[in-house]
This record gives sequence, C-alpha cells and structure tokens, in this order.
Amino acid sequence: MNILIAGMGSIGSLFAGYLSNSFNVYAVGRPWHINKIRGQGFLMVKILHSGEKRKAKLKAVSDSFKDFEGKSFDFIIISVKAYDTRSVLEELVKYNIRGKCYALLQNGYGNEDIAREVLGNENIVRILTNNGAYIESPGTVVHAGFGETFVGGVYGPRSIEYAKRLAEVINISGLPAKFVENIHELIFLKLAVNAVINPITAILRVKNKAIVECSYLRKLAEGLVNEVIAVAKARGVNLHYENVIGTVLKVAEKTGENISSMLQDIMKGKRTEIDFINGAIVKLGERFNIPTPVNKCLYLLVKSIEAYAK
Repeated sequence: MNILIAGMGSIGSLFAGYLSNSFNVYAVGRPWHINKIRGQGFLMVKILHSGEKRKAKLKAVSDSFKDFEGKSFDFIIISVKAYDTRSVLEELVKYNIRGKCYALLQNGYGNEDIAREVLGNENIVRILTNNGAYIESPGTVVHAGFGETFVGGVYGPRSIEYAKRLAEVINISGLPAKFVENIHELIFLKLAVNAVINPITAILRVKNKAIVECSYLRKLAEGLVNEVIAVAKARGVNLHYENVIGTVLKVAEKTGENISSMLQDIMKGKRTEIDFINGAIVKLGERFNIPTPVNKCLYLLVKSIEAYAK
C-alpha cells in the first residue's frame, strides 16, 4: 500500500513514522526537515513515555509535489496547517497526483468544504487524533502523548469504505484508531479540545498539563466549551457538557508534556491556525446570533501576538 503524507509538521511526521512500519510512505514537507531526513536516511521517532527511539524508513521524500507528478496513491493524507489546505490540494491537482482517498489530518473547522470545492466528488475522509507530538529538531519527531484517533467518511461515493480501511491501516501501524459513523460530532468535540488547549498554551507559553493543574485555567476552559456546545447545536450537532469538558481535560492530561501546535507556531513567529479554531467558533456564533465572548477574547489575543511577531 502506497501512502502520501502531504505536510510533514509534527503530526504529519508522527503518522509518517508509524505508518512506515508496515506501508510504503512518501512525504512532502519543508526543506529544513525533509533535507535532514533525506541526508540521514530516516525519520527519527522518539517515544517520550518509553524512551524508545525508532528509525523510520520512508520510501521517498521531497520538498516539492512536482517530484511525484502523475503518481497515484491509495491514500493521500493532508496534514498541513488549515490555512494551507486549499493551496496544497491545488498543487496535487496541478501535478495530477491522485489518491483513491484523501484524508484530512488537521485541526479546525471547515477543511472538508475546502477539499470538496477543490477535489469535487472524490472520496474525502477526516482523521481526528489526540496524539501529542512536536518536532524536536530537523529529522526528529517526538511522540509526547498517546491519544485516540478517529476516522470517518465526509464526502464521496466510497468515503465510508475508505474510512474503515484507513482506520485499520492506522491500527496496524501501531497507533490505536477507530472508525466512527458520525464524524461531525467528533469534529466539534475535537474543535472544543483545540479551542481550549491551543490558545491557552500559546498565550501563556505553558505545556498542555497546565489546563488540568490550574483551577483558573479550568474555569476558562469551561467557558470556551459552553460556547462550542452552543454553536454546535446551531449546526445540528448535540454535545453534552460533561462529555466535552471531560474529554478536553483528559486530552490535556494525557498530552501533558506536549508543546501544543499553536505554541510551537508562536515560538517560531509563525502564523497560527486560530482563524480555523476559535475564529471559526466566533464566525459560527455571528452567523447564528450566539454570543462567543470567551472564544473571541482568546482569538483576539492570539491574533495580537501574531501581529507583534511580524
């Protein structure tokens, strides 16, 4: 089985490292990371809780989609930042790189609609993962926290079939994964996790565990969660508060030593995905006339940090 990882950030690299245990993995990423992987001949995967180190052998890596022009893959896993979704999919189309299924391994809300606009009636599935990871240095990814991974069909005539198969593939690789019928409910649940963990850790520059350890941050998390539940209900998705806040705290605890993706971006002076996380919640609130003051406050704070980083 041939799998293309489009985007080698922390989570893309983590999945590439695990999937390469059993499948042919190809990858496209930034030169600073890809050149090191190519030079040393492997992607180093460090598993934090066990201290284990694995040398993951990828089939081929590149910093340009052009190198895979005209090739076909069983799965193309999109793991770029949400704001790069459209441009990456357009690159795949430009170079006639085809997948039987396109899997969105991303944070945020609205990526599926962008994929459908670009790809049309192709099979599109969503991967939601609560694993924590970060790039320690070029060519090395750290698996900082184990979490569950869920896969569900979104669009396309065979998306359900491919979602089931992809869940099996991820399981075989060593990462626990489940197929779920109603991925939309989990998309909002994941949105709640990201809306709490990412901006709080990015603003305060703390690890994920701070949300569990600090009573003030737990109160802030409660306000964020209530707003997500309200906008989800307006979109026809019913979430239960105890389940959502419990999931958020559980993920923060399990990935306690992780440096969130948004904090990683802030530390590097890069653009964050805040527009697709808390920003998306604010937009949904405006659309359905639902107040989202807590999410809006954190959204504006992160955007301010971005502005001063320029």
